[in-house]
Amino acid sequence: MLVIKGNALWAKVFEPDTRYVPEGEYSIQVIMPETEAAEVCEQLENMAQAKLAEVVKEQPKLKNVLATRTPFDPETDEAGNLTGNVVFKTKMKARIKARDGRVYEQKPAVVDAKRTPMDGSQLIGNGSLIKVAVEPAPYMMQSTKQVGVTLRLKAVQIINLVEYGKTVSSIFDEEDGFVASAVRRDDNSDVFQDEVIDDAEGDF
Repeated sequence: MLVIKGNALWAKVFEPDTRYVPEGEYSIQVIMPETEAAEVCEQLENMAQAKLAEVVKEQPKLKNVLATRTPFDPETDEAGNLTGNVVFKTKMKARIKARDGRVYEQKPAVVDAKRTPMDGSQLIGNGSLIKVAVEPAPYMMQSTKQVGVTLRLKAVQIINLVEYGKTVSSIFDEEDGFVASAVRRDDNSDVFQDEVIDDAEGDF
């Protein structure tokens, strides 16, 4: 088991995404500075190279056509510039079919900083500080001639939550003072709501 600590991105750990994976898929990405991620990256690259050597030994004819793939990429900003961070991609299928034909359902464990299970009433937004437990699994895809390592999601711990969908009205307490004339007082809860949600994308 491997534990990765960093900031959350695009968390889907309470409800599986079924748009592209019919059986459903849980996933979360973790952002780490390159300097902190170097040891983990090296470990995963070594696993990929070991799998490559294994496949080449078994199928020598594939030596010149195989490519390696790792479960992390350098992060870039909107302009395409490198940020100095690495993004790790983790996932778990919601339903798996065993060799005997039986179908099993599974989901990642999600706990808070004190290891208390979370029920999904508070969703994980981008920027939350998290730890993710994963199982690295080397693979070889015959169709694409790719050899690599995938990170099978097992559990998530939330160290510092940036809650997805949190509006301005829930961040501030109401005070006596200035009230904008262009906006009815009853509508204050809607002000900037879209902007806040865009900055805290996550489970939805």
